[in-house]
Amino acid sequence: MGSHALVFSADQLQFRNEHHLQRLIIPGFCYNSTVMENKSSSALPPSADSHKTPTHQLLLLPLGCLIRSPLLFIGIILVGYLLWGFSTGEITLLWTTVPEFDTWKIDSAFTSVEDTNGETWKIRYESKNNTVFEGLVRHTSPINERAFPLLSHDILVTTGDFADPAKVRTSVSNHRFYWYSDQSNRPKGTINLLHTVPSTEEIYTQLTQIRKGDTVRIQGIEILEISRYDQQGDFRGSWADAGCNTLLVTSVEILP
Repeated sequence: MGSHALVFSADQLQFRNEHHLQRLIIPGFCYNSTVMENKSSSALPPSADSHKTPTHQLLLLPLGCLIRSPLLFIGIILVGYLLWGFSTGEITLLWTTVPEFDTWKIDSAFTSVEDTNGETWKIRYESKNNTVFEGLVRHTSPINERAFPLLSHDILVTTGDFADPAKVRTSVSNHRFYWYSDQSNRPKGTINLLHTVPSTEEIYTQLTQIRKGDTVRIQGIEILEISRYDQQGDFRGSWADAGCNTLLVTSVEILP
């Protein structure tokens, strides 16, 4: 019998190569290590364009990973929720410091606090006058300073331009506040970061209910310094704010 040679044109070989490449790329959005082989003749070098992944497939790559990996998708949602919860105070960490009013020994003037281990905090005030802070809350979070468990929250209270996110951007980090504005003049209004010391357990509960976006009226006596002493009466450090307001809170109102 005679032999017959099959002859294909270059266009036919190129079409087969493109079809094979496309068929392998479509299911390979995530965790696909399939090696795409060039099926064209060795005598015909593959076109550079035949190895290019379409742009729309590259854009869908993250979505394909999430669809094929539900645990990854759930993990991203969970991490996002936890970050939001911690920053807004909706979620309290297990190691969050909570004032222990039922076990602390507090004098009538709230100038001395002693815990069950004999550790003591001495409080000095700027004056005996009450100060009122009223405005829009743009940040609230637990303080969590284990050396100073009297301190409960950082609450940023703003008025005027400082209460308008379109005019002033604000942030709070490490018990300090920052503001940014594109205006040439200093924004009008007030901005105060309160480091709160609740005077009672009821006040503490009310402080935990404050959320970003609330309008509040918080009243209390401004603290100059909190000094810490160990069981032997040795000085172990102090808390004093710089440009903020450490406040013994005596009244909390969330306004409509």
